[in-house]
Amino acid sequence: MSIKKTRDGKISRRTVIKGAAMGAAAFAAPSLILGGIRKARAAEGTIRMMGGPTVALEDWSLFEKETGLKMEFTPFHVDDVGALYNEILVNEAGERFDLINTLAGVQKNLVQQGMVAELDTAKLKNYAAISDTIKRSPVLYAGDNKDWSVPLYYNADSFGYFPEKLGLPRPPDALDWDLLLNSEQTLGQTALDGDNIALMIGGMYLKNRGLAEIGDPANMTASEVNTAANFMIERKQAGQFRALWKTYDEQVANFVNGEVLVQRCWEPAVKEAKAKGLDVEYATCKDFHINWMHATFIPVQAAERDNLDEIYTAIDWFLGGSYAAELAVLRGYTGSRMDLGLAFASDNDWPQDKIAQIEANIVKVDTKFSNPDFWIGGAPDDLAAYDAEMARFRNA
Repeated sequence: MSIKKTRDGKISRRTVIKGAAMGAAAFAAPSLILGGIRKARAAEGTIRMMGGPTVALEDWSLFEKETGLKMEFTPFHVDDVGALYNEILVNEAGERFDLINTLAGVQKNLVQQGMVAELDTAKLKNYAAISDTIKRSPVLYAGDNKDWSVPLYYNADSFGYFPEKLGLPRPPDALDWDLLLNSEQTLGQTALDGDNIALMIGGMYLKNRGLAEIGDPANMTASEVNTAANFMIERKQAGQFRALWKTYDEQVANFVNGEVLVQRCWEPAVKEAKAKGLDVEYATCKDFHINWMHATFIPVQAAERDNLDEIYTAIDWFLGGSYAAELAVLRGYTGSRMDLGLAFASDNDWPQDKIAQIEANIVKVDTKFSNPDFWIGGAPDDLAAYDAEMARFRNA
Protein backbone atom coordinates (compact mmCIF):
# COMPACT_ATOMS: atom_id res chain seq x y z
CA MET A 1 0.00 0.00 0.00
CA SER A 2 1.39 3.43 -0.86
CA ILE A 3 0.63 6.52 1.18
CA LYS A 4 -0.02 9.79 -0.60
CA LYS A 5 0.98 13.06 0.99
CA THR A 6 -0.69 16.44 0.89
CA ARG A 7 1.04 19.42 -0.68
CA ASP A 8 2.61 20.39 2.60
CA GLY A 9 4.17 16.94 2.89
CA LYS A 10 1.83 15.58 5.52
CA ILE A 11 0.10 12.27 5.15
CA SER A 12 -3.61 12.48 4.44
CA ARG A 13 -5.73 10.71 7.04
CA ARG A 14 -8.29 9.88 4.36
CA THR A 15 -5.58 8.23 2.25
CA VAL A 16 -4.34 6.24 5.21
CA ILE A 17 -7.82 4.99 6.07
CA LYS A 18 -8.57 4.15 2.46
CA GLY A 19 -5.31 2.24 2.10
CA ALA A 20 -5.76 0.48 5.42
CA ALA A 21 -9.25 -0.60 4.50
CA MET A 22 -7.85 -2.15 1.34
CA GLY A 23 -5.08 -3.88 3.29
CA ALA A 24 -6.89 -6.67 5.13
CA ALA A 25 -9.59 -7.56 7.59
CA ALA A 26 -6.89 -7.26 10.24
CA PHE A 27 -7.77 -3.60 10.67
CA ALA A 28 -10.97 -4.31 12.57
CA ALA A 29 -9.90 -3.68 16.15
CA PRO A 30 -11.27 -0.87 18.31
CA SER A 31 -9.28 2.23 19.09
CA LEU A 32 -6.88 2.16 21.98
CA ILE A 33 -8.00 5.60 23.07
CA LEU A 34 -11.72 6.19 23.41
CA GLY A 35 -13.29 9.48 22.48
CA GLY A 36 -12.17 9.73 18.86
CA ILE A 37 -8.97 10.66 17.11
CA ARG A 38 -7.46 14.01 17.83
CA LYS A 39 -4.08 15.63 17.99
CA ALA A 40 -2.95 15.72 21.57
CA ARG A 41 0.11 17.29 23.12
CA ALA A 42 1.66 16.11 26.33
CA ALA A 43 2.88 18.45 29.00
CA GLU A 44 6.29 19.94 28.27
CA GLY A 45 9.07 17.54 29.21
CA THR A 46 6.84 14.45 28.91
CA ILE A 47 7.49 11.55 26.54
CA ARG A 48 4.40 9.64 25.43
CA MET A 49 5.10 6.07 24.46
CA MET A 50 2.91 3.18 23.31
CA GLY A 51 4.28 -0.34 23.50
CA GLY A 52 4.17 -3.87 24.79
CA PRO A 53 3.49 -4.19 28.52
CA THR A 54 6.88 -5.79 29.22
CA VAL A 55 8.61 -2.66 27.92
CA ALA A 56 7.48 -0.78 31.02
CA LEU A 57 9.48 -0.71 34.22
CA GLU A 58 7.85 -0.91 37.64
CA ASP A 59 8.57 2.79 37.97
CA TRP A 60 10.28 5.34 35.78
CA SER A 61 12.29 7.10 38.47
CA LEU A 62 15.67 6.33 36.88
CA PHE A 63 14.38 7.56 33.53
CA GLU A 64 13.22 10.79 35.12
CA LYS A 65 16.46 11.24 37.08
CA GLU A 66 18.79 10.58 34.16
CA THR A 67 16.88 12.38 31.40
CA GLY A 68 14.99 15.11 33.24
CA LEU A 69 11.85 13.94 31.43
CA LYS A 70 8.59 12.33 32.50
CA MET A 71 7.33 9.10 30.96
CA GLU A 72 3.69 8.59 30.02
CA PHE A 73 3.51 4.94 28.95
CA THR A 74 0.44 3.29 27.39
CA PRO A 75 0.53 -0.53 27.12
CA PHE A 76 -0.71 -2.26 23.98
CA HIS A 77 -0.80 -5.94 22.99
CA VAL A 78 1.72 -5.53 20.17
CA ASP A 79 1.67 -9.23 19.24
CA ASP A 80 -1.79 -8.61 17.76
CA VAL A 81 -0.45 -7.16 14.53
CA GLY A 82 -3.81 -6.37 12.97
CA ALA A 83 -4.91 -4.35 15.99
CA LEU A 84 -1.54 -2.60 16.09
CA TYR A 85 -1.71 -1.60 12.42
CA ASN A 86 -5.26 -0.40 13.02
CA GLU A 87 -4.06 1.77 15.88
CA ILE A 88 -1.20 3.26 13.90
CA LEU A 89 -2.76 3.62 10.44
CA VAL A 90 -6.44 4.20 11.11
CA ASN A 91 -6.47 5.69 14.61
CA GLU A 92 -3.31 7.71 13.96
CA ALA A 93 -1.34 6.75 17.04
CA GLY A 94 1.48 8.98 15.83
CA GLU A 95 -0.66 12.02 16.61
CA ARG A 96 -0.77 10.95 20.25
CA PHE A 97 2.59 9.27 20.87
CA ASP A 98 6.23 10.30 20.56
CA LEU A 99 7.56 6.74 20.47
CA ILE A 100 5.93 3.50 19.34
CA ASN A 101 7.22 0.08 20.31
CA THR A 102 6.43 -3.01 18.23
CA LEU A 103 7.55 -6.56 17.76
CA ALA A 104 10.48 -6.11 15.37
CA GLY A 105 9.46 -6.85 11.81
CA VAL A 106 6.10 -5.16 12.13
CA GLN A 107 7.70 -1.75 11.62
CA LYS A 108 9.15 -2.65 8.20
CA ASN A 109 5.73 -2.44 6.53
CA LEU A 110 5.16 0.88 8.27
CA VAL A 111 8.47 2.16 6.91
CA GLN A 112 7.33 1.29 3.39
CA GLN A 113 4.09 3.17 4.01
CA GLY A 114 5.84 6.34 5.13
CA MET A 115 4.70 6.15 8.75
CA VAL A 116 8.16 5.97 10.36
CA ALA A 117 10.71 8.78 10.62
CA GLU A 118 14.28 7.95 9.62
CA LEU A 119 16.57 8.05 12.63
CA ASP A 120 19.44 10.50 12.98
CA THR A 121 21.76 8.05 14.72
CA ALA A 122 24.32 10.81 15.32
CA LYS A 123 21.99 11.93 18.11
CA LEU A 124 22.22 8.51 19.81
CA LYS A 125 25.56 8.06 21.56
CA ASN A 126 24.72 4.49 22.65
CA TYR A 127 23.70 3.28 19.19
CA ALA A 128 26.98 2.83 17.32
CA ALA A 129 28.32 0.06 19.58
CA ILE A 130 25.23 -2.16 19.18
CA SER A 131 26.22 -5.32 17.36
CA ASP A 132 25.67 -5.23 13.60
CA THR A 133 24.14 -8.71 13.85
CA ILE A 134 21.36 -7.07 15.87
CA LYS A 135 21.07 -3.80 13.94
CA ARG A 136 20.98 -5.68 10.65
CA SER A 137 18.92 -8.64 11.84
CA PRO A 138 16.24 -9.82 9.39
CA VAL A 139 13.43 -8.49 11.58
CA LEU A 140 14.92 -5.03 12.20
CA TYR A 141 16.71 -4.03 9.01
CA ALA A 142 14.55 -2.68 6.18
CA GLY A 143 17.23 -3.42 3.57
CA ASP A 144 17.83 0.16 2.42
CA ASN A 145 21.01 0.99 4.37
CA LYS A 146 19.02 3.33 6.60
CA ASP A 147 18.12 3.18 10.29
CA TRP A 148 14.41 3.41 11.04
CA SER A 149 14.10 1.86 14.49
CA VAL A 150 16.25 0.87 17.44
CA PRO A 151 16.45 -2.62 18.93
CA LEU A 152 15.03 -2.20 22.41
CA TYR A 153 15.56 -5.74 23.69
CA TYR A 154 15.46 -9.30 22.48
CA ASN A 155 15.24 -12.88 23.68
CA ALA A 156 15.01 -16.51 22.62
CA ASP A 157 11.63 -17.73 23.86
CA SER A 158 10.38 -21.14 24.88
CA PHE A 159 7.84 -22.25 27.49
CA GLY A 160 7.33 -22.40 31.23
CA TYR A 161 6.85 -25.68 33.09
CA PHE A 162 6.61 -27.21 36.56
CA PRO A 163 9.73 -29.42 36.82
CA GLU A 164 8.86 -31.20 40.07
CA LYS A 165 5.27 -31.97 39.08
CA LEU A 166 6.44 -33.34 35.75
CA GLY A 167 9.55 -35.08 37.04
CA LEU A 168 11.72 -33.13 34.60
CA PRO A 169 15.15 -31.49 34.95
CA ARG A 170 15.70 -27.78 35.38
CA PRO A 171 17.61 -25.45 33.06
CA PRO A 172 20.22 -25.54 31.68
CA ASP A 173 19.26 -29.17 31.01
CA ALA A 174 17.38 -29.05 27.72
CA LEU A 175 13.84 -30.16 26.90
CA ASP A 176 11.95 -30.18 23.61
CA TRP A 177 8.68 -28.82 22.26
CA ASP A 178 6.91 -32.17 22.37
CA LEU A 179 6.18 -31.38 26.01
CA LEU A 180 3.92 -28.51 24.95
CA LEU A 181 2.55 -29.72 21.63
CA ASN A 182 2.56 -33.48 21.49
CA SER A 183 2.71 -35.26 24.84
CA GLU A 184 0.40 -37.71 26.59
CA GLN A 185 1.93 -36.59 29.89
CA THR A 186 0.68 -33.02 29.47
CA LEU A 187 -2.50 -33.70 27.50
CA GLY A 188 -5.13 -31.11 28.39
CA GLN A 189 -2.70 -29.21 30.60
CA THR A 190 -0.90 -26.90 28.19
CA ALA A 191 -1.58 -23.37 26.97
CA LEU A 192 -0.20 -21.21 24.20
CA ASP A 193 -0.62 -17.96 22.31
CA GLY A 194 -4.06 -17.02 21.09
CA ASP A 195 -2.67 -15.11 18.11
CA ASN A 196 -0.77 -15.90 14.92
CA ILE A 197 2.40 -16.84 16.80
CA ALA A 198 0.68 -20.13 17.65
CA LEU A 199 0.66 -21.01 13.95
CA MET A 200 4.29 -19.96 13.60
CA ILE A 201 5.17 -22.32 16.44
CA GLY A 202 3.31 -25.09 14.66
CA GLY A 203 5.30 -24.32 11.52
CA MET A 204 8.58 -24.36 13.46
CA TYR A 205 7.74 -27.74 14.98
CA LEU A 206 6.83 -29.29 11.62
CA LYS A 207 9.94 -27.87 9.93
CA ASN A 208 12.25 -28.91 12.76
CA ARG A 209 10.87 -32.45 12.78
CA GLY A 210 10.93 -32.73 9.00
CA LEU A 211 7.18 -33.35 8.97
CA ALA A 212 6.36 -30.72 6.35
CA GLU A 213 8.08 -28.63 3.70
CA ILE A 214 8.07 -25.15 5.21
CA GLY A 215 10.40 -22.33 4.23
CA ASP A 216 10.22 -19.62 6.91
CA PRO A 217 7.76 -20.48 9.71
CA ALA A 218 7.42 -16.79 10.55
CA ASN A 219 6.49 -15.92 6.98
CA MET A 220 4.66 -18.93 5.59
CA THR A 221 2.77 -19.07 2.33
CA ALA A 222 -0.99 -19.62 2.43
CA SER A 223 -0.42 -23.32 1.75
CA GLU A 224 2.22 -23.63 4.47
CA VAL A 225 0.15 -21.84 7.10
CA ASN A 226 -2.76 -24.11 6.21
CA THR A 227 -0.51 -27.11 6.89
CA ALA A 228 0.58 -25.64 10.22
CA ALA A 229 -3.02 -24.89 11.19
CA ASN A 230 -4.08 -28.44 10.32
CA PHE A 231 -1.42 -29.79 12.67
CA MET A 232 -2.40 -27.44 15.49
CA ILE A 233 -6.09 -28.28 15.01
CA GLU A 234 -5.23 -31.97 15.17
CA ARG A 235 -3.44 -31.42 18.49
CA LYS A 236 -6.29 -29.26 19.79
CA GLN A 237 -8.89 -31.88 18.92
CA ALA A 238 -6.71 -34.50 20.62
CA GLY A 239 -7.18 -32.46 23.80
CA GLN A 240 -3.62 -31.15 24.05
CA PHE A 241 -4.44 -27.53 24.83
CA ARG A 242 -6.36 -26.29 27.83
CA ALA A 243 -6.26 -22.61 26.97
CA LEU A 244 -5.22 -19.97 24.46
CA TRP A 245 -4.08 -16.77 26.13
CA LYS A 246 -4.19 -13.21 24.83
CA THR A 247 -2.54 -11.15 27.57
CA TYR A 248 0.40 -11.23 29.93
CA ASP A 249 -1.91 -11.32 32.95
CA GLU A 250 -3.58 -14.44 31.58
CA GLN A 251 -0.21 -16.14 31.30
CA VAL A 252 0.58 -15.48 34.94
CA ALA A 253 -2.93 -16.48 36.04
CA ASN A 254 -2.68 -19.81 34.22
CA PHE A 255 0.34 -20.70 36.33
CA VAL A 256 -0.99 -19.30 39.60
CA ASN A 257 -4.42 -20.93 39.27
CA GLY A 258 -2.95 -24.31 38.45
CA GLU A 259 -4.58 -24.34 35.03
CA VAL A 260 -1.54 -25.72 33.23
CA LEU A 261 1.61 -27.78 33.67
CA VAL A 262 3.29 -26.33 30.57
CA GLN A 263 2.67 -22.99 28.89
CA ARG A 264 4.16 -21.22 25.91
CA CYS A 265 4.70 -17.83 27.44
CA TRP A 266 6.89 -14.81 27.85
CA GLU A 267 9.80 -15.25 30.24
CA PRO A 268 8.59 -12.46 32.58
CA ALA A 269 5.45 -14.53 33.28
CA VAL A 270 7.65 -17.28 34.70
CA LYS A 271 9.64 -14.75 36.72
CA GLU A 272 6.42 -13.35 38.18
CA ALA A 273 5.07 -16.82 38.96
CA LYS A 274 8.35 -17.69 40.71
CA ALA A 275 8.11 -14.46 42.70
CA LYS A 276 4.70 -15.66 43.90
CA GLY A 277 6.33 -18.81 45.27
CA LEU A 278 5.60 -21.23 42.42
CA ASP A 279 8.16 -23.81 41.32
CA VAL A 280 8.17 -22.86 37.64
CA GLU A 281 11.09 -22.80 35.21
CA TYR A 282 11.60 -21.35 31.75
CA ALA A 283 12.79 -24.09 29.43
CA THR A 284 16.05 -24.29 27.57
CA CYS A 285 15.24 -26.30 24.44
CA LYS A 286 17.38 -28.66 22.43
CA ASP A 287 15.33 -28.45 19.25
CA PHE A 288 14.57 -24.75 18.71
CA HIS A 289 13.77 -21.41 20.31
CA ILE A 290 11.68 -18.49 19.11
CA ASN A 291 13.96 -15.53 18.47
CA TRP A 292 12.30 -12.16 18.67
CA MET A 293 13.12 -8.54 19.21
CA HIS A 294 11.24 -5.42 20.20
CA ALA A 295 11.87 -2.32 18.11
CA THR A 296 11.04 1.30 18.86
CA PHE A 297 10.57 4.07 16.30
CA ILE A 298 9.57 7.70 15.97
CA PRO A 299 6.27 8.12 14.09
CA VAL A 300 6.42 10.65 11.27
CA GLN A 301 3.97 12.92 13.06
CA ALA A 302 6.26 13.14 16.10
CA ALA A 303 9.25 14.08 13.93
CA GLU A 304 7.43 17.33 13.10
CA ARG A 305 6.89 18.30 16.73
CA ASP A 306 9.07 20.65 18.73
CA ASN A 307 10.16 18.03 21.29
CA LEU A 308 12.24 15.94 18.87
CA ASP A 309 15.46 16.44 20.87
CA GLU A 310 13.66 15.14 23.96
CA ILE A 311 12.49 12.10 21.98
CA TYR A 312 16.08 11.31 21.01
CA THR A 313 17.14 11.72 24.62
CA ALA A 314 14.52 9.14 25.60
CA ILE A 315 15.60 6.68 22.89
CA ASP A 316 19.24 6.94 23.92
CA TRP A 317 18.26 6.24 27.52
CA PHE A 318 16.53 3.03 26.42
CA LEU A 319 19.82 2.02 24.79
CA GLY A 320 21.76 2.80 27.95
CA GLY A 321 22.92 0.92 31.01
CA SER A 322 20.20 1.59 33.56
CA TYR A 323 17.39 0.30 31.34
CA ALA A 324 19.39 -2.77 30.27
CA ALA A 325 20.20 -3.60 33.90
CA GLU A 326 16.66 -3.09 35.19
CA LEU A 327 15.14 -5.04 32.32
CA ALA A 328 17.45 -8.02 32.80
CA VAL A 329 16.51 -8.31 36.46
CA LEU A 330 12.82 -7.53 36.05
CA ARG A 331 12.05 -9.44 32.84
CA GLY A 332 15.02 -11.67 32.06
CA TYR A 333 15.41 -9.93 28.69
CA THR A 334 18.57 -8.76 26.99
CA GLY A 335 18.92 -5.09 26.18
CA SER A 336 20.89 -3.87 23.18
CA ARG A 337 23.82 -2.75 25.34
CA MET A 338 24.21 -5.33 28.09
CA ASP A 339 27.82 -4.19 28.49
CA LEU A 340 26.47 -0.87 29.72
CA GLY A 341 23.90 -2.68 31.86
CA LEU A 342 26.53 -4.71 33.67
CA ALA A 343 28.72 -1.64 34.13
CA PHE A 344 25.76 0.36 35.49
CA ALA A 345 24.91 -2.31 38.06
CA SER A 346 28.53 -2.61 39.18
CA ASP A 347 29.16 1.14 39.32
CA ASN A 348 26.02 1.67 41.40
CA ASP A 349 26.83 -1.12 43.86
CA TRP A 350 23.85 -3.27 43.04
CA PRO A 351 23.52 -6.41 45.19
CA GLN A 352 25.57 -9.33 43.95
CA ASP A 353 22.47 -11.43 43.32
CA LYS A 354 21.18 -8.85 40.83
CA ILE A 355 24.56 -8.56 39.14
CA ALA A 356 24.57 -12.34 38.89
CA GLN A 357 21.16 -12.21 37.20
CA ILE A 358 22.51 -9.79 34.60
CA GLU A 359 25.56 -11.96 33.98
CA ALA A 360 23.42 -15.10 33.77
CA ASN A 361 21.10 -13.36 31.33
CA ILE A 362 23.99 -12.60 28.99
CA VAL A 363 25.22 -16.21 29.11
CA LYS A 364 21.69 -17.61 28.74
CA VAL A 365 20.87 -15.64 25.63
CA ASP A 366 24.24 -16.45 24.06
CA THR A 367 23.53 -20.13 24.69
CA LYS A 368 19.99 -20.06 23.32
CA PHE A 369 20.92 -18.07 20.24
CA SER A 370 23.50 -20.72 19.33
CA ASN A 371 20.65 -23.07 18.32
CA PRO A 372 19.29 -23.12 14.75
CA ASP A 373 16.43 -20.94 15.90
CA PHE A 374 13.67 -19.10 14.09
CA TRP A 375 13.20 -15.32 14.06
CA ILE A 376 9.63 -14.11 14.23
CA GLY A 377 8.77 -10.69 12.90
CA GLY A 378 5.08 -10.49 13.71
CA ALA A 379 3.98 -9.31 10.26
CA PRO A 380 3.98 -12.09 7.64
CA ASP A 381 3.50 -11.13 4.01
CA ASP A 382 0.18 -12.98 3.79
CA LEU A 383 -1.34 -11.70 7.01
CA ALA A 384 -4.85 -12.40 5.75
CA ALA A 385 -4.03 -16.11 5.37
CA TYR A 386 -2.65 -16.22 8.91
CA ASP A 387 -5.70 -14.48 10.31
CA ALA A 388 -8.07 -16.83 8.48
CA GLU A 389 -6.22 -19.95 9.60
CA MET A 390 -5.93 -18.67 13.16
CA ALA A 391 -9.69 -18.15 13.26
CA ARG A 392 -10.12 -21.73 12.02
CA PHE A 393 -7.79 -22.98 14.77
CA ARG A 394 -9.62 -21.04 17.49
CA ASN A 395 -12.99 -22.34 16.35
CA ALA A 396 -11.96 -25.97 15.87
